Amino acid sequence: MTEHEDYCVSIRKSYRAPDSTPVGCAVVLWAWSGYDETWWYAARREYLFADYNGSRRKALRQARRDARKLAGIFACTNHDTNEKGMWQ
Repeated sequence: MTEHEDYCVSIRKSYRAPDSTPVGCAVVLWAWSGYDETWWYAARREYLFADYNGSRRKALRQARRDARKLAGIFACTNHDTNEKGMWQ
């Protein structure tokens, strides 16, 4: 079994149902469940493109900034937009 931190942070794309239109990105704080041996959502914050005048780049920049701050608060790994490492 691999040792995991208690928490980690990642950034995911947000979609609107039912047509899966991308509407923004979300910073997700994950908590490790030793019982299930998997990651669970602990918190999520949306960064909608509309809040940044339709700019995907500005929304992602703010999400990355807040993800770095959150990772610093919880002293955990920031996976940014690449979650491959956290699922191993």
